[in-house]
Amino acid sequence: MLTYFCVMMNKQLAFVKSGLGLALCFLMVGAGVTPPIHASNANVSISQQAKKVTGTVTDAKGEPLLGVNVVVKGTTNGTITDLDGKYSLEVEPNSILVVSYIGYVSQQIPASGEVVNVTLKEDTQNLDEVVVVGYGTQQKKDITGSVAVVDTKDLLASSGSSATQQLQGKAAGVYIGQTGSPGSPSMVRIRGINTVNDNGPLYVIDGVSTRNQDLSTLNPNDIESMQVLKDASSAAIYGAQAANGVILITTKKGTKSGQPRLTYDGYIGVQKTGKKYDVLNSMDRLNLDWEAQKNNIAMRDIGGYPSNPQFGTGDRPSIPNYLTQSGAQGSTTIDPSDYDYPTTTYAPFSDTDWWDELDRAAMIQNHQIGLSGGTEKGQYNLSANYFKQDGTVIDSYYQRYQVRANTSFNVRDWLRVGENLTYAFTKDNGLSANGAESNPYSWTYRASPWVPVYDIAGNFAGSKFSGTGNFQNPVANQVRNKDNYYTRNRIFGNLWAEADIFKDLTFRTNFGIDYTNRYYYRMEKKNPEFSESMGQNNFEEQSEFNYRWVWTNTLTYNKTFNDIHKLTVLLGTEAIRDGLGRKLTGRRYNYLFEDNTNSWVLNMGENNNQRLANSEYKGEFALFGLFGRVDYSFNDKYLFTGIIRRDGVSRFSKSNRYGVFPSASLGWRISQEDFMESTRDWLDDLKLRVGYGQTGNSEVPRITNYAMELATYPKRSDYDLNGQNNSTTTGFILDKYGNEDTKWESTEMWNVGVDATFLNGKFNIGAEWYWKKTTDMLIEAQYSAFANPEIKKPYINFGDIKNTGVDLNLNYRDSKGDWSWDVSLNLSHYKNEVLRISESDDASLWGAGTRLDGNVTRTTKGHAISEFYGYKVNGFYENVDEVLALPPLGQSGLNAESAKAWVGKFKFDDVDKDGKLTERDRTFIGSPHPDLIAGLNATVTWKNWDFTMFWYSTIGNDLFNNTKYFTDFWMFNGNKSERMRDQSWTPGADNSNAILPILDSNDGYSGKFSNSYYVENASFLRLKNVVLGYTLPKSVLSKVGIQNLRLYVQAENLLTITGYSGLDPEYTNADMGKESGGDLQRGVDMGGWPSTMRFLFGVNFAF
Repeated sequence: MLTYFCVMMNKQLAFVKSGLGLALCFLMVGAGVTPPIHASNANVSISQQAKKVTGTVTDAKGEPLLGVNVVVKGTTNGTITDLDGKYSLEVEPNSILVVSYIGYVSQQIPASGEVVNVTLKEDTQNLDEVVVVGYGTQQKKDITGSVAVVDTKDLLASSGSSATQQLQGKAAGVYIGQTGSPGSPSMVRIRGINTVNDNGPLYVIDGVSTRNQDLSTLNPNDIESMQVLKDASSAAIYGAQAANGVILITTKKGTKSGQPRLTYDGYIGVQKTGKKYDVLNSMDRLNLDWEAQKNNIAMRDIGGYPSNPQFGTGDRPSIPNYLTQSGAQGSTTIDPSDYDYPTTTYAPFSDTDWWDELDRAAMIQNHQIGLSGGTEKGQYNLSANYFKQDGTVIDSYYQRYQVRANTSFNVRDWLRVGENLTYAFTKDNGLSANGAESNPYSWTYRASPWVPVYDIAGNFAGSKFSGTGNFQNPVANQVRNKDNYYTRNRIFGNLWAEADIFKDLTFRTNFGIDYTNRYYYRMEKKNPEFSESMGQNNFEEQSEFNYRWVWTNTLTYNKTFNDIHKLTVLLGTEAIRDGLGRKLTGRRYNYLFEDNTNSWVLNMGENNNQRLANSEYKGEFALFGLFGRVDYSFNDKYLFTGIIRRDGVSRFSKSNRYGVFPSASLGWRISQEDFMESTRDWLDDLKLRVGYGQTGNSEVPRITNYAMELATYPKRSDYDLNGQNNSTTTGFILDKYGNEDTKWESTEMWNVGVDATFLNGKFNIGAEWYWKKTTDMLIEAQYSAFANPEIKKPYINFGDIKNTGVDLNLNYRDSKGDWSWDVSLNLSHYKNEVLRISESDDASLWGAGTRLDGNVTRTTKGHAISEFYGYKVNGFYENVDEVLALPPLGQSGLNAESAKAWVGKFKFDDVDKDGKLTERDRTFIGSPHPDLIAGLNATVTWKNWDFTMFWYSTIGNDLFNNTKYFTDFWMFNGNKSERMRDQSWTPGADNSNAILPILDSNDGYSGKFSNSYYVENASFLRLKNVVLGYTLPKSVLSKVGIQNLRLYVQAENLLTITGYSGLDPEYTNADMGKESGGDLQRGVDMGGWPSTMRFLFGVNFAF
């Protein structure tokens, strides 16, 4: 039989003649899978009167369906359809065939003839759909908690390296922040923000939990289902890990088709940025500088003319024939013959568009090969993936290689075993980092446009030319660092076994691992053209690994009594060890040459400041939990789910190590009541749900916060042990105060929901209201009475945060003739409020600093996390009298003459109405939190054509556009925006449309402070995705042995409607993908990598 199978495979798969077919045969043998020639069950005893029934199962369009179950009712005698939808089955007289297929309405048909063809209709209600929940499954109609089921077809309609990117807009209450940086992780927030610490959800992949927020090593094509547990009544079963919600991911499994199925899914395309910074060309920038200097001279009556080291002194700038390091002073007769790099260099006056020099159209491609199949005895699903995304910035990239194996075996009728194993290798060169001023795109507006990329000898030019600021050549940065690389190896998977102890009782054990190994290679090269310092040739290597294992055991009892009482009882244990790793770093400074492999290195000795090595501990911890769940349904009308979990976590002291997390939820299917009889011709299902639960967050900011920590520091921890004061011994000193009372943050939640289905599944509505409160939030102690201010303060449980919100899902699907359509809309709204962070109502937490005076975000009682804080701009000082009536910040003793210098500057609002501007006039000036998040997905099919579009929107959120610090004020000598040229306050003019202060080269005031000019409405509506596909008819494909072939074209981010002046209104924060920290500076746009437009061509193929 195996020989037959191998011969047939090699006949059908002509391209495997090279040996792949033989390798697959060996793989099948090793897995214990030997597909039979016939799909019928040979072990079933058939009586003498049996007859053979054959037929074809098709969908409503007449297309054959593969893998449909055809079973004789009341027996185990059955089979499944083949590639052509055909089946053959021996049956007894008067038998009833039960024909079932996922996503279709099951049918019961008498086996009255020798040929029984069946047409299945799509199940639009899906009430019996099986949904994955914590450590088990439930039918959709029985769910009482808040569980968002994400259609994987919608996920794969978008391109990207991570499934979390493709989750955006697909589930109400789930916010996804992302950028266009290749391979960048996404920021996921479920139903608001719970804490100022870790807000990332828990991911559970094939039953194995992970805290790793970067899912780029998981190929989205491998995902079979995704569910989001949004409320505590459904997530409490994960206890101390579940406060921020849980995302359950199940990967694809094998089938019982009896025949291997080979698939290919791939696309290739190009990406480009849709917007660039609106900065000036060289002459406009130079004229702006001259005008600003003239205004400065006039306002301060200091006399003279504008001046620049390169362009001389005079009423107008003079353009030299070459820029020089000391300054050309507008000379056109400079002789460059003494060029001597890097001490004496020359470059022509240029008009450089730094964006165009750095930006490019970049390729993106994804290729996936899968092989699946199996029999009743064993199933397999194998896949291999290659993903490559070049960045839109030159020399940046991200690539991934991945293989996955998922097998399962029925060792006995009562015993099943299997495994899921994924290995992924990723590589990039670190040049696509999203973030603050180091972002490649940020340098494009900080660079002077008259400086070229290269000097006259082809070496990089830069800010070493006097009078051009202190920018770094962004092209040089990319080129010099393109050979650096960052690699990651990740092994993720599990082994499992499942045994039926008796008919209704099943035991399952699951052991999973998550191993990650990272390596970083970086040669930092000299930067001779940089004005501040050319630096050194420094080389660094870094290696780290982490290992996490999860062992889960469950016992499940599932029984239905008298077709009325349906009971499921789950008991389980879970043990987790994490942080089993280390990080090692080695660094060598001041190489003579840029190639670290050469031997021309000065030997400075082993113990000197030219060498550096250090080791870091990953922070090992353990968790052990006991949990249980009861699901009860009475007469399919009254539903109850109760959960309890007790966790112990080693991150806390013995007195606070254990906690109990309960939840309960109720459901009432009103549509099943007798008094609803009159509505059943139009109302399919109506269910009310209410739930309450408690969850925890054990991801503390410092894992050893409960203990005093000692450390070694040069000089600070040295001791004179011999009493002679002539030698010292390095010892230990107290570095961090501990807090034995530390415990996890706790979140409690109420959830009320209604689900309704109308008109035979055509309309579906889901609406939910929730209230949740986090208590005992960990905050660094605010006390000042510590013995030593150099010792780090401990974290204490002293914060409360509340989130309330509404989620709404609407879906309409129908078909008519050759047309079918499916439209879904999800809306979500949340309100975040800090209730307490200290004993003082005025206490605040501040976001990370910027170049502005004062922090730009403030978190305090009565407000949401990370609201923007600063001065409110109240127009301009129109005349001297206004200046004297309300002097600018920090100014006193002004008179009529000195006040002239302030006319045309920003006038801030006197908030406290005390007649003067002080720090007390700072106020809240905006919020990054949207009032509404919306996603609209629409799919229309006609015959073999399909069209999909996806819109995404946020309304009511602001962004703090920090890039204006560089482009809209005289705070930095780089390029300037068109706004400065066209919309600045002008003396003696109509300034009704002015938004910026007077051009004044000496104005270090207007842009110095955090103020409302930086805050912009970032509401937007974006056409995220458009797909047009064509599937070749199966009647044609079957002739050549092909099951499915679909071709499609796709465009992403084609249209954005917004009033935001920055690159991307989707920008979230500078700490994208980090588990903690980012939410305290949410919405501060430091010049992040924008989302890109993409144009793709793809193929889906099945054989």
